[in-house]
Amino acid sequence: MRLILLVFVVVSLTASAFAADSGDASVATGEAAIELGDSLARVNGIAIEREDFDRHLSRTAAYSKAAHKDTFALDLLNRLIEQELIMQYAAGIGLDVEREVDEEFRRLKADLTSAAWEIFLNENLFTEAEFRSALRLKFNTDAVRDHVTAYLDGQVEHVRARHILVPQLSAARTVLRRLAAGESFSALAAEFSLDVTTRDYGGDLGWFIRGELLDQNLSDAAFAQAVGEIGGPIATRLGYHILQVMAFARRSIEAGRRDFLADNIFRLWLDAQLESAEIILNLEALSADGAAKP
Repeated sequence: MRLILLVFVVVSLTASAFAADSGDASVATGEAAIELGDSLARVNGIAIEREDFDRHLSRTAAYSKAAHKDTFALDLLNRLIEQELIMQYAAGIGLDVEREVDEEFRRLKADLTSAAWEIFLNENLFTEAEFRSALRLKFNTDAVRDHVTAYLDGQVEHVRARHILVPQLSAARTVLRRLAAGESFSALAAEFSLDVTTRDYGGDLGWFIRGELLDQNLSDAAFAQAVGEIGGPIATRLGYHILQVMAFARRSIEAGRRDFLADNIFRLWLDAQLESAEIILNLEALSADGAAKP
């Protein structure tokens, strides 16, 4: 039997985000470098040890889609950092998932014979303690996600806005001049906008909440503007946007949107945790074959 419990969250850190030379043995946030010794990282003072990293690497390397082992090793370190931040937050708000962990552990073990259970653990490189830890991470991650996104079940502030997306700053300035001269927003959207899903509808983005749009800059700008105000140019990875807010309202979120929104909100929350955390790295400890150096 080959089963594996994967509870990793989406990876967002990259080597450039570490702002560190991979040849450095330690990276500090602050005035003085902090030596990590054998640890691969320290997250708000909590170490990610080489032994734990190597166990995760052995357990998951066969499932990697990374083109290079070094890339997978770095991705794995990113994931472990994110997991540590989730666990720290769970502890900080007093989450207790031990009853759920115990119940799920007993249920899974009861579904197998004693011999089959040992085969499962051996094939997936788990000890019972490690398997419990994986379950604990899963339940804590779900609970933190629910905590962070609980407000989506109530009335949530929405904005309705329309936009015109153009590829160059000069084009954005042209659109702004023509709007100032009194030309129709809808007509200019039809003429200029690169957004094929909205340009034939006056550039209408519909109703959305914070964190719903693909680019946070555009969402932030919409919530910062007044009704009727035309703003921009707003630079995003897609180009330059001219944005007009049409209305604000507190509305319920339709059932079909909630899961998608919860994923986005949780990702944004985790990005904020990464941004504010003290993360010290020891990238030198990652060897060329993708494992931690001895």
